[in-house]
Amino acid sequence: MSFTYPGSEKPTLKDLNLTIRPGEKIALVGLNGAGKSTLVKLLCGLYRPTSGTIRVGGRSLSSYGREEYFSLIAAVFQDVKLLPLTIAQNVASDNGDGIDRERVRQCLSLAGLGEMVESLPKKEDTPLGRGVLDDGIELSGGERQKVWMARAFYKRAPILILDEPTAALDPLAEQEIYEKYVRMSEGKTSLFISHRLASTRFCDRIWLLENGRVTEQGSHEELMRKKGAYARLFEVQGKYYRKEAAKA
Repeated sequence: MSFTYPGSEKPTLKDLNLTIRPGEKIALVGLNGAGKSTLVKLLCGLYRPTSGTIRVGGRSLSSYGREEYFSLIAAVFQDVKLLPLTIAQNVASDNGDGIDRERVRQCLSLAGLGEMVESLPKKEDTPLGRGVLDDGIELSGGERQKVWMARAFYKRAPILILDEPTAALDPLAEQEIYEKYVRMSEGKTSLFISHRLASTRFCDRIWLLENGRVTEQGSHEELMRKKGAYARLFEVQGKYYRKEAAKA
């Protein structure tokens, strides 16, 4: 499968031939501009390949109806927006009476928002959107990403796609969420992008994307033993975080 943006002569993704097995957790890593977000948008059905085919469950993605395919996927992106509804309605994607309250609270807790929401006078019935709703509150960037994580957990979709969903969080908060995410994603197929390589260690396999191609793949331990580009990137990031910890 390859993909070239309209008006561009250079393909962003070139001749990818990859398979994700059912229930497998894949981490997609690489430098900025490698094509990671483009691949995620293709897998989400937002873009179509310039050449080649994406198959899900043995079926070509193009054979699915849009609503049918979207029902299979729970996705979280870097830049998230919330509707001027309550926290529970945003998590459940439902503004009616069909919300499973216990599941909402469970998913908020898994996303690291349980204590914060419980401290609010109206708890999960707190409206969001200060300036839109009279009693609405405004969440930080990290809190908005956590609401979207809770939303992905709430949706009973067999495929999870996470495009740097914790970019606004510090490394410790990110690690805590991923530890909970591992438990929540049992039995699901998942792919996530993370710019922090340390958070990829829980995955079954890691794909390193460079210049539109996957140049290395394997578990964290396998890639570290290979001493290639992934191992060099991991070591560089490790030195950076050790320096930041020393300054603190």
